[in-house]
Amino acid sequence: MPTHTRETLPQLLAQPDAGGFQVYVLCGERYLCRNAVEQLENKLLQDGGTVHAIDGDQEESAATLVKLRSFSLLPGRQVYRVTDTRLFLSKQVAKNIWDRVTKARAAGKTDQVVRTLRAFLESGGLDPQAPDTDLDTMAATEWQQYFGFARPGDDLAWTRAILENNLAPAGTPAAKATSDPGELLLKALDAGIPKGNVLILMAEEIDKRKKLFKLLKEQQVIIDLSVESGTGSRAQKAQKAVLQDLLRQTLAEDNKTLAPGLAELLFERVGFHPVALVMETRKVMLSIGDRRQISRDDLDAMVGRTRQEALYELTAAIGRRDLEQALGITERVRSNGIHPLAIVATLRNFVRGLLLCRALGEQPELHFQPSMSPAAFQQVCLPRLKERDRWHKEISGHPYALYMQFKTAATCPLSLLTGWMTLLLDAELRLKGSSIAENIVLQHLILAMLAPKKT
Repeated sequence: MPTHTRETLPQLLAQPDAGGFQVYVLCGERYLCRNAVEQLENKLLQDGGTVHAIDGDQEESAATLVKLRSFSLLPGRQVYRVTDTRLFLSKQVAKNIWDRVTKARAAGKTDQVVRTLRAFLESGGLDPQAPDTDLDTMAATEWQQYFGFARPGDDLAWTRAILENNLAPAGTPAAKATSDPGELLLKALDAGIPKGNVLILMAEEIDKRKKLFKLLKEQQVIIDLSVESGTGSRAQKAQKAVLQDLLRQTLAEDNKTLAPGLAELLFERVGFHPVALVMETRKVMLSIGDRRQISRDDLDAMVGRTRQEALYELTAAIGRRDLEQALGITERVRSNGIHPLAIVATLRNFVRGLLLCRALGEQPELHFQPSMSPAAFQQVCLPRLKERDRWHKEISGHPYALYMQFKTAATCPLSLLTGWMTLLLDAELRLKGSSIAENIVLQHLILAMLAPKKT
């Protein structure tokens, strides 16, 4: 069977009983998968039935198979939906899962950290509940063997605390079955399961090379809702297409429209976070009551200065060395729920960019002068910068933004920039390992970066 995507999903749902298949695998962006599952369940249960929700983190695969192979006394179709299934995990997807772990931790999303950390351990064949599972003390060679990529150099003691505080309660089935659950599922399908039973498997990351996936792709239905990540033009185009579709669907729920030009502004403020886009749009729709069109004032009042915009303003204030404004923006960013470690990470990337621009700007062959105009920079310096493949990602932004970054870097002594990096490291260590209040750490950081020497 061909793999269905976001574009072909409506064709699948248009078929009677969604095609009459008994196993559906959905993978990719979490919100898109949940939205698609809701539509799929509505189609499957249009003549009646029941959805049995199963949490993949706590699932006992054998028990799920028993239910799937049994005739139910309940009327209608019986849908068994497994969220965050572990059937397709392997070390081939471990790096992607680890990236999601660190991203969720930086954003302060504890529940997501717990869920993805467990999936990460199981992708390497480790039991999260085993007392000897300790990422902090794991040797680099072991890490490479289990997960297929180099061990991060960061302190991983926090993973031990996460696991100790979020172990499954006593009596919960063990994470590992005595037999391969994938093989058991294949045997059950070969033997046949009641026609009225349907299994839906959801996962953000899967190893498409596993035997189970390949056979299900041939015989059942795979719905791949992955969206290319990154900042490249192709990835940005794919992400924008997803956001446009979600925005159009959400506005249609209440017959609302956006004033011209506001869609791009909303995308810029929210970023590629589909669930955030839908929630923010619904929030604005509710705020305007019976009025049909959403204006710029409505957007500013309800969405306001979000993460991307506020963090950009903070780095701009740091670049101007405007202490008062930097302190005010930092307080506003914190009140909007942005995690302190995310603020420190943003500032660290900003300072690294200045260090790079300072180093490149001092090379004679670039012919950069702080007094040159933006047009001269674009004509003289930019072509020479594009010849440097090593820094392609760092210099791939808008020409004017790059020009301003070079100008800012030219006004910052190297001693200042290296001192800022030390201050940022100190702040990160305090946030991770001290009892000092987070707002005090951030205020001290901004003051230390921007206050006059004599104070």
